[in-house]
Amino acid sequence: MLKTHLILGTYNHLPEGLDELEFEKTYQSCYRPFLSTLNRFPEIQAVLYYSGSLLKRFEARHPEYLMLLEEMSARRQIELLGGGFYAPILPLIPNSDRLGQIEMMTTYLRKNFGKRPRGCWLSEYAWEPWLAATLQASGMDYTFLSDRQFKDALGRDDIEPFPVVTEDQGRCLTVLPVTDCATSFDRPLGLIEAAESVGSGPLSVLMVAGERVRSLWEESGLESPDLYMEKTFAWFRKNSLESETTTPSRYLKSKRVTAKLYFPGSAAERFMRASAAEGASYVCGSLRRSIIRYASSSALYSRMYYVHLLIGQLRGDKSRKKTAVEDLWKGQCGDAYWMSPGGGIDDPAIREAAYRSLIDAEMTTRQKGAFVPGIVKADIDFDGAKEYIYQGSDMNAYVHPKGAVLVELDVLKARRNLCDVFVPEPEGDEARKSCFVDRLYAEDPGADRAVSPWTGDIGPFSRHLYEETVVDGDRPSLSFSKDGVVGLGGAKRSIAITKRYSFNKKVVRVAYSVQNRSDAEASLWLGVELNTSLGLDALESIVADAASVEPGALSSVRGYSLGTAGKVSIKTQGALKAVSIQTSAPATVSSASIGAGGAQGLATLLVWPITLAADETWKTEILLSVHE
Repeated sequence: MLKTHLILGTYNHLPEGLDELEFEKTYQSCYRPFLSTLNRFPEIQAVLYYSGSLLKRFEARHPEYLMLLEEMSARRQIELLGGGFYAPILPLIPNSDRLGQIEMMTTYLRKNFGKRPRGCWLSEYAWEPWLAATLQASGMDYTFLSDRQFKDALGRDDIEPFPVVTEDQGRCLTVLPVTDCATSFDRPLGLIEAAESVGSGPLSVLMVAGERVRSLWEESGLESPDLYMEKTFAWFRKNSLESETTTPSRYLKSKRVTAKLYFPGSAAERFMRASAAEGASYVCGSLRRSIIRYASSSALYSRMYYVHLLIGQLRGDKSRKKTAVEDLWKGQCGDAYWMSPGGGIDDPAIREAAYRSLIDAEMTTRQKGAFVPGIVKADIDFDGAKEYIYQGSDMNAYVHPKGAVLVELDVLKARRNLCDVFVPEPEGDEARKSCFVDRLYAEDPGADRAVSPWTGDIGPFSRHLYEETVVDGDRPSLSFSKDGVVGLGGAKRSIAITKRYSFNKKVVRVAYSVQNRSDAEASLWLGVELNTSLGLDALESIVADAASVEPGALSSVRGYSLGTAGKVSIKTQGALKAVSIQTSAPATVSSASIGAGGAQGLATLLVWPITLAADETWKTEILLSVHE
């Protein structure tokens, strides 16, 4: 009976933005027990991947862990894998960043452990055919894809996957099939259960997420994670006559791989499933669907690429460019771009960390003494229409012509995007949580409309493109207008809305003009929706003129009426002291929290009853101010 070659390993990564308490908890219950126990079984070999950001955390908090990794690597018990330094989804980032992140990881491993990695770990097994050339050019000899990806490429489920060579532009790469303990079975398994399930064969590659050790230990009922790992490795030592552990490099030196196979673009099943729209098949389609699955992922992806282009325009100062590039790479952490089970795009801390890094990168591109505030027009979200970007010394403001809404407001000192609000919708009114979204109602909308302001909206203004109009004046400003026909009491009325944005320090001023272009009177309610992210700051109170509302009074399923007010202050317990909304004409104000417990932010709806004679115009101004 031929002995089974067994490659055991873990892949380990924590998202950028995860707090130190969670890191320490994971370290003590997952990372430390696994490695310290493996160290006591020198005959068992393993392959390990750690993201560069995680290795840096070890360096700062637990340098003894890196010392143990170095010792075990020196005696060839473990093989360390390369990959993207900040664990990006490689097919989603620009080519130069792919190469740069892999090289940064390779350099880090070589300097700290004395060996250049020969294998590359792909976050979420994200694969595109051209990656073969990219990885080979980066000095990688092999990578891993899931057993499901192998079977899809083979077109058969009745064949056990085996190592193959794939190629792109004449550059070859060996690909090893992985049985993933978390995703290859009906339920997550431990290494022992997975090994028993796959049985004997020429080669088995068993990989488990390092962060799963805690849950596997808890399910086992054993006293400690150390005891659980000791039991696991003792089982493999006991069965070493039937299956011999090895490392990928050692295996590939002894076994020549000649079979060739081409893989379509794909990723881990959980990634593809999370990226598919509700009701759509996750089996087929591009992994890039993750970009458009949610409005927030599309916005972050667009922002990332825009910063990449800004950095590409830097000339001369190599040190400044290097700093900007590394901040950009931090902002490419893959968890921030999809609904990752370990904390993904729906986690405000992870999104905030990504935006903070991207803002840092952009600020580094600005040359001190040479930067001049102004407005830039560019198609940053790749929809064929140009957006408008005010770049200031204190803030950036992004205005989209669809609805003429404020889609991003970066407070540069705090490194925060105040429009970074996540809702689990791909597109449309429910998905676009922006500021200065225009609504028209045929009747008084009531306080509950703050939860769903699109309900009863009779106007086309929030969903269609506004036209840019010429602006006079010295201050940076933008003007947009839109005509629409609305139904009021069975009659049609032509209503025009004009919005003029102007920017000054930490204030966005929007002058509204609503005109009745019909030959008869029109009575309606104008609503302006503003959605603001509080980030990780706790809401302290909302003050509407003299009235104060405690956070506990707000709900994500019912609106709260703040009465009629000319000024609303949203006060927080954090670096960002308050966000205030001030109107020249007092409005009826209602608010609601967004997400469970208001975790995503706050929705505010301003409403004015308007009665306009033929050709009459009504005006107001709204000031959105940030206080630090």
